[in-house]
Amino acid sequence: MSRTSRLRARFARRPKTYRYVFVVTYGRSGSTLVQGLLNTLPRTLVRGENGFYLLPLFRARATAQAFRKIHLKHNPKASHSAFYGLNDVTPRSFVESTRELVTGHLLGSVSSDQVDVLGFKEVLWHRIRPGETEAFFDFMDRTFPGCLYVLNERDQEAVVGSGFWQSHDRDEVLGAIRRVEEIQAELRRTRPDRVIDLRYELVTSDDQAVSDEQLRRLATFVHGSCDDALLAALRETRTTGHGPYPFGKSRGRREGT
Repeated sequence: MSRTSRLRARFARRPKTYRYVFVVTYGRSGSTLVQGLLNTLPRTLVRGENGFYLLPLFRARATAQAFRKIHLKHNPKASHSAFYGLNDVTPRSFVESTRELVTGHLLGSVSSDQVDVLGFKEVLWHRIRPGETEAFFDFMDRTFPGCLYVLNERDQEAVVGSGFWQSHDRDEVLGAIRRVEEIQAELRRTRPDRVIDLRYELVTSDDQAVSDEQLRRLATFVHGSCDDALLAALRETRTTGHGPYPFGKSRGRREGT
């Protein structure tokens, strides 16, 4: 069996639909901890950062649509046309291909029958230009119907002073944070039933009641419920180091300690 045939067979074996969840935030907000908490939920698989390759896919779709609109008049169904086949490059085909591509990447080597909820966390949402925000999230809705968004935040001063951002210009960092906050606000306004707000300081609070409330809300938002056993698992995940240099080790590494 050829590689193409194997891929087609693999896609054919998958359930036709998944539920999707995406973590919308910025670097050093505690997003990898949120990723870990989501992966603690039953039948949930949330991957890490991927360079936000969805954004250039969205832009490629827009380019293809604009080009198609201009040149459909040039008889693209005819084999002698310079635009032969352009009629088949439809918005729907782009959406379906993107869903198949991303779903395959998210599953990776994990069997599809083990997963109901798929997603990823990303910290590059600030790269969405203000003028394309509405169209981008329309593309997300079409590609991942009913997708959920976890809006994660952290105190800005703590973010700017963290290891990852220490080599960046302060104004650049604050600009990226503000842009993500604009996007988060737009998602709250346009999709209020599909977003949840998390705050790093509350998730990691020493006050267990405060932290538990955040954990239960997250689990209920994605999974539908949170019993005591699941809460205990989430508590355990919360105490585990997350990220390439957990528990603040990036600062000491940079300083050579």
